Amino acid sequence: MPIIPECDPNAAYEVVPMKHESHGPPPGWWTVTCNGIPVYHFAPDHRVAADRYVTDPAYRLNLERQYAHARGPAR
Repeated sequence: MPIIPECDPNAAYEVVPMKHESHGPPPGWWTVTCNGIPVYHFAPDHRVAADRYVTDPAYRLNLERQYAHARGPAR
């Protein structure tokens, strides 16, 4: 995909409060959306990480490249 100079790719991302659902996580969680599509969820105390996910492409790539076996033992 070519980079268009006047369009900031980070502008497509935004942090919104997660809607409370009976089968979902507790209220207070944050959802990062890209063009209105949810792409990542953050716990209530990780709002700073959500903002960093929106503005830092290297951080996004770092989170996406982690595989289940590389994250450590499951709890």
